[in-house]
Amino acid sequence: TWVEPMLATLVHEYFDHPDWIYERKLDGQRCLVFKKGNQVSMYSRNHNSLNERFPELLDSLKKMCPEDFVADGEIVAMDGKITSFSKLQPRMHSSKPDLSVPVKLYLFDLLHFGRLDFTQVPLRARKSVLKSRLRFRDPIRFTPHRNQRGTAFLREAQEKGWEGLIAKDAGSAYVPARSITGSTIPSSARGT
Repeated sequence: TWVEPMLATLVHEYFDHPDWIYERKLDGQRCLVFKKGNQVSMYSRNHNSLNERFPELLDSLKKMCPEDFVADGEIVAMDGKITSFSKLQPRMHSSKPDLSVPVKLYLFDLLHFGRLDFTQVPLRARKSVLKSRLRFRDPIRFTPHRNQRGTAFLREAQEKGWEGLIAKDAGSAYVPARSITGSTIPSSARGT
């Protein structure tokens, strides 16, 4: 069944905390993946089907594991090593997919696996199961994270021209709403 995606809150202060993890903020289209048997459905955060726009992702998602799962991620187009929303837009708004614009799907959270509901499991454990139980191959990728040193990671994001970071409470449940347990830190953020 449909699950509302968890959304981060924009903040302009950055921080280090051992109970939080830090991920690169990807500039793309949010994607919830529902796999049941050999059927895969991809939806935007507004519950619009993405299957016809990104058909090349479907086969890869079917082969990730035999179990059913629900995962959360971001579809991106790359401009070198940086995600490019402008390169992705033609794929997002076209009735026929332009397969000449390659995309990748970065998965960063696991909501259900097999018959188990993982939404109340701490984030760090959800990410561990996601990484260990699904077989990641291009164009599907696992979103890596750092367990500490968020301020150093933000400086790295600024140097590399990334959009920013997502800071997440590593012990938090998956909350289907905007939450302070997930914070978007733009590359232009300043410390206090």
